[in-house]
Amino acid sequence: MNQPSFRMAARVAQLSLVAFVAACSSNPQPQLEPETPVRIAPSAGAVQPGDCPEALRRAAAKSDVEVDRLASPRTNVGTALRDRSMPTAVRRARYNEVSVSVLIDTLGKADMRTFRVVKTTHPWLADRLKVAVKKETFDPAQLAGCRVPRVWLGKFTSGTPPPPRPDQQGVRDGYGLLNSQYRDAEGRTARQRRASRHAKVE
Repeated sequence: MNQPSFRMAARVAQLSLVAFVAACSSNPQPQLEPETPVRIAPSAGAVQPGDCPEALRRAAAKSDVEVDRLASPRTNVGTALRDRSMPTAVRRARYNEVSVSVLIDTLGKADMRTFRVVKTTHPWLADRLKVAVKKETFDPAQLAGCRVPRVWLGKFTSGTPPPPRPDQQGVRDGYGLLNSQYRDAEGRTARQRRASRHAKVE
């Protein structure tokens, strides 16, 4: 290649480089914009302190909602069960028990329309406790610092409970409380299973 041709080629290459740089400057790489922050809603598991509308909404949806403080009677309603009108059968019984449930509103009064006897060893006990609960003023349950209606469970006992009957006795056997007469897939009772385990240990 002669000298004029070499200069011509160099000039063409220089012009091509200038054109490429100009093209790149006119079409720059797109800039990556930061993502717009997404506002995350607070967890639905907790009620914000002082959010009484939400606390009341949850209490209305579930009468036994988890609360910060349970409803409690201001006096011992169990004293109503120590009355002169107590039947002889109750007085002589070795063991007495009565369990009730009732919804306590935000004013601390029992909604007697929801009163329910869970268990009682004598009708007199439930009747006396019902009268006492109706008259009683409770400290309402609280959730997030707000008074909310909630079910109150009251259980009162006296004496020594009788031992469970043989058909009600159970044992812990792997999957929870199983009746002593329960047989597994191999036809073994709980006693037989325990004996088998002891034999293996020995």
